[in-house]
Amino acid sequence: MAQLGPIRIQKGFESLAEALAEQILTGKIKAGELLPNERDLGEVSGLSRGSVREALRVLEAQGLVSTKLGRNGGRVASPAADETFRRSIDFFIRGQRISLAVMMETVEVLEPNLAQLAAKNRDDADIERLRAASKKLRETSTPGRFVNANVKWHSEMAKASHNPLLIAIHDSFGPELLNPRIAGFISPEIRASVVHAVERIELAIVEGDTEAARRRMARLVEAYRTSVEAASARAASKASAIE
Repeated sequence: MAQLGPIRIQKGFESLAEALAEQILTGKIKAGELLPNERDLGEVSGLSRGSVREALRVLEAQGLVSTKLGRNGGRVASPAADETFRRSIDFFIRGQRISLAVMMETVEVLEPNLAQLAAKNRDDADIERLRAASKKLRETSTPGRFVNANVKWHSEMAKASHNPLLIAIHDSFGPELLNPRIAGFISPEIRASVVHAVERIELAIVEGDTEAARRRMARLVEAYRTSVEAASARAASKASAIE
């Protein structure tokens, strides 16, 4: 006889939540469409108002349903948005205590390939946004604003790939990694080096040179990782000496 573990009996509200989620994700219930009210859902499903309400709470927590206020308001279908995905990634990183080293490895895999795709798929609007972002990067003089401008350029580079899944993954943790939060890290020399590297990557993207875009981005990410690790080690050594 096959060995069996405990068999979980699904609760009514979970079944309703899964059924509604499936209809939202497959487009049977369209984005922005009002869901039936709690009473109607209860009558159709045979569940109590409390179970229906719990199912709707589950869907809201998943980002699949939102509440529309006003006279014609109610629960509205909201197919998974970028923010829902980012929150899930953030919870995973924090819950699993993913190390900075592992995250940097991920970026070293992700960003060069995004740059390669950007060189292949970019359009005129992407190029215009990239150039505007790099111009702001060049003209920024303070470390804090430079970090924000750098994050913006990398985000525009990712968008130019036109791969929505990779863009969502990138934007889920990229901004955190591009802000090392190490005192004195963003020196004038580092800013000049980053601007030069970004301009070279951007040129390859504009020219549609996929291999050069990938290669140059790989060098930039590797240099960044090395600099952050060195700065972190110096900060830790200084803190230890003070103790």
